[in-house]
Amino acid sequence: MLTSGWQVFLVGLAGGAVLELLHWYNIRRDPQIPVYISSPFYWSITALMAMVGGGLAVLYFGTQADAIVTFHVGLSTPLILQKLTTTVADVPGGKGTSASVVSFFTW
Repeated sequence: MLTSGWQVFLVGLAGGAVLELLHWYNIRRDPQIPVYISSPFYWSITALMAMVGGGLAVLYFGTQADAIVTFHVGLSTPLILQKLTTTVADVPGGKGTSASVVSFFTW
Protein backbone atom coordinates (compact mmCIF):
# COMPACT_ATOMS: atom_id res chain seq x y z
CA MET A 1 0.00 0.00 0.00
CA LEU A 2 1.32 3.42 -0.97
CA THR A 3 0.74 6.09 1.65
CA SER A 4 2.02 9.37 0.20
CA GLY A 5 1.49 11.42 -2.92
CA TRP A 6 5.17 11.07 -3.84
CA GLN A 7 4.99 7.28 -3.63
CA VAL A 8 1.91 7.24 -5.85
CA PHE A 9 3.60 9.59 -8.33
CA LEU A 10 6.84 7.60 -8.44
CA VAL A 11 5.12 4.24 -8.93
CA GLY A 12 2.99 5.74 -11.72
CA LEU A 13 6.14 7.22 -13.25
CA ALA A 14 7.80 3.80 -13.05
CA GLY A 15 4.88 2.34 -15.01
CA GLY A 16 5.44 4.86 -17.78
CA ALA A 17 9.18 4.17 -17.74
CA VAL A 18 8.57 0.43 -18.09
CA LEU A 19 6.48 1.15 -21.17
CA GLU A 20 9.48 2.90 -22.74
CA LEU A 21 11.68 -0.03 -21.79
CA LEU A 22 9.24 -2.38 -23.53
CA HIS A 23 9.35 -0.14 -26.60
CA TRP A 24 13.14 -0.49 -26.81
CA TYR A 25 12.94 -4.20 -26.07
CA ASN A 26 10.60 -4.64 -29.05
CA ILE A 27 12.95 -2.88 -31.47
CA ARG A 28 16.15 -4.48 -30.17
CA ARG A 29 16.51 -6.79 -33.16
CA ASP A 30 15.89 -4.08 -35.72
CA PRO A 31 19.11 -3.80 -37.73
CA GLN A 32 18.59 -0.09 -38.21
CA ILE A 33 18.76 2.04 -35.06
CA PRO A 34 15.97 4.64 -35.04
CA VAL A 35 17.19 8.13 -35.85
CA TYR A 36 15.35 9.60 -32.89
CA ILE A 37 17.55 7.75 -30.37
CA SER A 38 19.80 10.79 -30.03
CA SER A 39 17.04 13.40 -30.17
CA PRO A 40 16.64 15.50 -27.02
CA PHE A 41 13.08 16.21 -28.17
CA TYR A 42 12.27 12.48 -28.17
CA TRP A 43 13.69 11.92 -24.70
CA SER A 44 11.94 15.05 -23.38
CA ILE A 45 8.58 13.81 -24.67
CA THR A 46 9.31 10.35 -23.28
CA ALA A 47 10.09 11.74 -19.83
CA LEU A 48 7.00 13.95 -20.00
CA MET A 49 4.79 10.97 -20.86
CA ALA A 50 6.12 9.01 -17.88
CA MET A 51 5.49 12.04 -15.65
CA VAL A 52 1.94 12.34 -16.98
CA GLY A 53 1.45 8.71 -15.96
CA GLY A 54 2.62 9.55 -12.45
CA GLY A 55 0.49 12.69 -12.34
CA LEU A 56 -2.62 10.88 -13.48
CA ALA A 57 -2.05 8.25 -10.79
CA VAL A 58 -1.99 11.02 -8.18
CA LEU A 59 -5.17 12.51 -9.65
CA TYR A 60 -6.89 9.13 -9.51
CA PHE A 61 -5.76 8.00 -6.08
CA GLY A 62 -4.44 10.96 -4.12
CA THR A 63 -2.11 9.84 -1.35
CA GLN A 64 -3.22 6.24 -0.85
CA ALA A 65 -3.31 3.46 -3.42
CA ASP A 66 -2.35 -0.12 -4.12
CA ALA A 67 1.04 -0.17 -5.81
CA ILE A 68 0.07 -2.53 -8.63
CA VAL A 69 -2.98 -0.50 -9.61
CA THR A 70 -0.94 2.70 -9.51
CA PHE A 71 1.73 1.06 -11.67
CA HIS A 72 -0.97 0.00 -14.12
CA VAL A 73 -2.32 3.55 -14.39
CA GLY A 74 1.19 4.85 -15.06
CA LEU A 75 1.73 2.17 -17.69
CA SER A 76 -1.58 2.65 -19.44
CA THR A 77 -1.62 6.47 -19.55
CA PRO A 78 0.93 6.82 -22.39
CA LEU A 79 -0.84 4.02 -24.29
CA ILE A 80 -4.19 5.79 -24.01
CA LEU A 81 -2.65 9.10 -25.11
CA GLN A 82 -0.97 7.33 -28.03
CA LYS A 83 -4.26 5.82 -29.12
CA LEU A 84 -6.08 9.16 -28.83
CA THR A 85 -3.36 10.94 -30.80
CA THR A 86 -3.10 8.41 -33.60
CA THR A 87 -6.87 8.19 -34.12
CA VAL A 88 -7.25 11.93 -34.69
CA ALA A 89 -8.10 12.43 -38.35
CA ASP A 90 -5.26 13.68 -40.54
CA VAL A 91 -5.90 17.04 -42.08
CA PRO A 92 -5.87 16.71 -45.89
CA GLY A 93 -3.18 18.76 -47.56
CA GLY A 94 -0.93 18.87 -44.50
CA LYS A 95 2.21 20.95 -44.74
CA GLY A 96 5.62 19.30 -44.96
CA THR A 97 6.86 15.82 -44.22
CA SER A 98 8.92 16.51 -41.11
CA ALA A 99 8.26 14.69 -37.87
CA SER A 100 5.72 16.16 -35.52
CA VAL A 101 4.59 15.44 -31.98
CA VAL A 102 1.82 13.28 -33.44
CA SER A 103 4.37 11.15 -35.33
CA PHE A 104 6.11 10.46 -32.00
CA PHE A 105 3.07 8.47 -30.90
CA THR A 106 2.98 6.20 -33.97
CA TRP A 107 5.35 3.49 -32.89
